[in-house]
Amino acid sequence: MPATAIVETPTNDGVKEAFRVAKEHFGHVPNLVKALGTNEAMCRTITAFFAQSLQDGRVSFAFKELVILKTLRVIGAFYSYGAHEKLAIDLGNSPEKVGDLSNSLWRTSPHFSEAEKVVLELVDQIGIDANDVSDELWERLRKHWNAGQLVELTAVITTFVMIGRVGDALGIAEPVMFTKSVG
Repeated sequence: MPATAIVETPTNDGVKEAFRVAKEHFGHVPNLVKALGTNEAMCRTITAFFAQSLQDGRVSFAFKELVILKTLRVIGAFYSYGAHEKLAIDLGNSPEKVGDLSNSLWRTSPHFSEAEKVVLELVDQIGIDANDVSDELWERLRKHWNAGQLVELTAVITTFVMIGRVGDALGIAEPVMFTKSVG
């Protein structure tokens, strides 16, 4: 049972707009958005960024989903993990690749490129201490990713640290992320 109220029918214009954005993007209004509906500003801004993050950008949506899964695993978050696991596979990631995100299996997995592995290393480091990302790690990241991609990846990682923590702290379950086709 969620620790906070869940808004099913918004009465406030800002929350109505956030629900519209969520429904358009996800095919339904996720439970986290419904919980955020009790705070208009948080609902609007987090929903807008959440929707923007979960699509192709400077980094593919498929890889972002792997980054999200690794982020949720690193911080020990349960909120929406299963939904993101299904979404990662729906976007074309193999079950083996998704499975190799467990613990440190990705480090030696043949399913990940060096460019992907260095991002997963960044996820691990941010999960431990975001203030201690080494210059050496940034150098290795810059060999594979441009500045805009690194901003996008870092924003996705840190946003899902927050989303995982908020969802878990409030006891919100999210069994399905998208009810419309993502392909």
